[in-house]
Amino acid sequence: MLRLACSTRFLPRAFSVHTERPAEAGGDGPRVTFLISCVGPGTAELATAPVGSVVHVIGPLGRGFDLDALALAGAAAPPVLPASPVPPPPFPRLLIAGGGVGTAPLLLVVEQLAERVGGGDARLGGVLVLLGFRDASQAAVLEVFEPAVAALAATGVRARLEAICEDGALGREGLVTELLSYELRAGDVVVACGAHAMCRAVWELGVATGDVRAWFSLEAGMACGVGSCQGCVVTASDGRLVRVCREGPVFSGEEAFGDAPHSCAAEGEAL
Repeated sequence: MLRLACSTRFLPRAFSVHTERPAEAGGDGPRVTFLISCVGPGTAELATAPVGSVVHVIGPLGRGFDLDALALAGAAAPPVLPASPVPPPPFPRLLIAGGGVGTAPLLLVVEQLAERVGGGDARLGGVLVLLGFRDASQAAVLEVFEPAVAALAATGVRARLEAICEDGALGREGLVTELLSYELRAGDVVVACGAHAMCRAVWELGVATGDVRAWFSLEAGMACGVGSCQGCVVTASDGRLVRVCREGPVFSGEEAFGDAPHSCAAEGEAL
């Protein structure tokens, strides 16, 4: 939760950690970065703050992606499906899907996976990063994803980045779920972040494909970020009311959407 010390806004704004860097020799300490899209006066105030501005930060908060589970997901090789003409790889692939501002937390996932794979502490059959954007302006974030995916590939893991824009600015016109529908296969592991409709579509693709495990970082408006205000409550697949800031923001597909398509929260509910 971020808020300028001299802010004219009453409430802080919620952000995912975009990157983190260790302290450098002679530096001021570790550095954490956030990707900000100016959608209103609060985010514009943060994005245009002068260098050296004091920012009040509360965090880290909530439950993030379990990198140990993702990186070691292949400890036991998935079974060979009798109907599949091609045996699956000895370890599952990881597909990372992000839409719009939902791409923000996924760069850190890619970077930390590279560290674990490089240290021999991960078993993956490949990593495919799929990103979707509204337009070329939003797609500018690709300039930081490209070297991160290249660094992951340099560890020996088959890693690839694919991107698409709704307005066709990247040579392809469509949604990130279209890319996923071409690539997804049984035995894959998916992590995703984006709008409610995108996350639901990703889960339904996984259910239709079969034998796909998925985790989602859900989006919701947050006022406090610590579970007190109840402003980010959503209905889980079992009917429980859960706080995205406290019990999430990361939920398994089963927790968020259930075992079958259309079993998630009602259309239009902000996840």
